[in-house]
Amino acid sequence: MPEGPEIRRAADQLAKAVIGDRLVHVELNLPTLARRAKALVGQRVLSITPRGKALLTRFDGGLSLYSHNQLYGVWKVAKAGERPETTRSLRVVLETAKKALLLYSATDITLLDDRGVAAHCRCDGRRTSMPTNVRDSPRPACASRG
Repeated sequence: MPEGPEIRRAADQLAKAVIGDRLVHVELNLPTLARRAKALVGQRVLSITPRGKALLTRFDGGLSLYSHNQLYGVWKVAKAGERPETTRSLRVVLETAKKALLLYSATDITLLDDRGVAAHCRCDGRRTSMPTNVRDSPRPACASRG
């Protein structure tokens, strides 16, 4: 499982490839997320930041993609339209006119709105432990606290 410095380097590499660019093609190849891919087409990538051992990719339409690589997941950068030959399962494609971000083999992937992102943190700002299942609706962690 990648550690902090590796996650930071991955975030920087992915960000360098697409920050500020509009998505022209999106694939979310998981049953619970596939229908939501259209919502990201046309949005700009605002940031890609580490969140513990996960990455949070923010878009200008108010949505964010949370992805945790777990043991086998890996992000790759490719030219738009290109897909490296691999035996891994392609889970996410975030493609701009020039570059494609490709997430392989990860299963902890969630599309969240701003409220959902906040629900992933305790009210004191520390990250909560996340279930390792794939889901598209957050479980509020701080909703009852003031």
